[in-house]
Amino acid sequence: GAIGGGRSMAQRPIVYASRGEPRHVTWLELFFDLVFVLAIAELAHYLHDHLTIAGFFQFVFLFLPVWLVWSNYSYYADVFDIDSPRFRIAVLTAMLLSAALAVTVPNAMGSGSTEFAVVYVALRALLVGLYVWAWHSSPEMRTTVGWHIAGFSAGALIWTVSLLTPEPMRFWIWGLGLLVEFATPLVSQVLALGKGPVQASHLPERFGLFTIVVLGESIVVAGVGVRASEWAPSSVIVATLGFCVIGCLWWLYFDRVLDESEIERAFTSGIRSLLVGFIWVYGHLVLYIALAVTAVGIELAIGEATATRMERGPLVAVCGGIGLSLLAITAVQSLSPLSLRKPAMIARFGVGGFLLVLTFADGALSPPVIMSLPAFALAGLTIFEVNAADRTAAHAASALAITTRGGP
Repeated sequence: GAIGGGRSMAQRPIVYASRGEPRHVTWLELFFDLVFVLAIAELAHYLHDHLTIAGFFQFVFLFLPVWLVWSNYSYYADVFDIDSPRFRIAVLTAMLLSAALAVTVPNAMGSGSTEFAVVYVALRALLVGLYVWAWHSSPEMRTTVGWHIAGFSAGALIWTVSLLTPEPMRFWIWGLGLLVEFATPLVSQVLALGKGPVQASHLPERFGLFTIVVLGESIVVAGVGVRASEWAPSSVIVATLGFCVIGCLWWLYFDRVLDESEIERAFTSGIRSLLVGFIWVYGHLVLYIALAVTAVGIELAIGEATATRMERGPLVAVCGGIGLSLLAITAVQSLSPLSLRKPAMIARFGVGGFLLVLTFADGALSPPVIMSLPAFALAGLTIFEVNAADRTAAHAASALAITTRGGP
């Protein structure tokens, strides 16, 4: 029978059919994303407390399973049209487990590795269960779903085996499990290409919302940093410049969000389009890592705002994180049919390269000066692209007017 909101407990997963109508994120998906605010915060705190080369690689290593949880559950919800109470309970369970995964991050590379692995295996088992449900309910998707079940089951098994091994061997086994899990979606789509229905996707909107989640960490640390400094003028200046950086990165990213139809085409048009689609997906992983590093850099810059010079670690986090974020945004946008024009591409690579070079300026400049350089560079780049877009639109409108006056 129907339960709450007219939904049936017996409702089963069916594929979102492509009808040419745009899809949008559901309330449940938005709620699901909220858990990862905590996860990104914990990852950023881990990097803040381990600001070394080894600490950075550990931060990236922990970022990967967290991102896989979000992306794999998001993809499942992108494919299957289902909002029954049973599915809501499954997603709420995944949220609870994701929150548990987040709070185990601080000790995941040490005394808390067992807890981290156990929670991750539970999340994998739940996802496999959802795919088994889909396998029974959607015969037309059994090739894709079957390979997802096999790959994610293998990944869960590898992580389970890691619980029987001591550290540091345990972490090498985690790495093997991550390789299997990263390969699973690509292998599944390649083997199922052309064998399933055309599915209406809203992945660009999902990835855009996760981009906002990661950008939001910088806003949080800026506010907390200013409060902790008791509104010291130099800290307020650095926080304001940091907010300018985040605002510009938001502007540059969301001015060119990939159209949903391109994702649908990527999964139905052939191997080349499929590979481009996956490069776009995994390119966002690099972007999210870079944005999280940027948040840590801004936090450290605010804390050191009164210093006469900026230390090496915070400097690399600020300038390296911002520079890599800009280059990652440029890379994922270059895969879109509405790609950047050559002048904008040159300008972006110039600014990105300049910021990466700044990472070698440790000991030479104060935090407010260091923070002002990327802020003004990105503001100038944003103004340049806006003006270029306005000129292009004006030329197009002029050409259309001339054509209209000239008749057929």
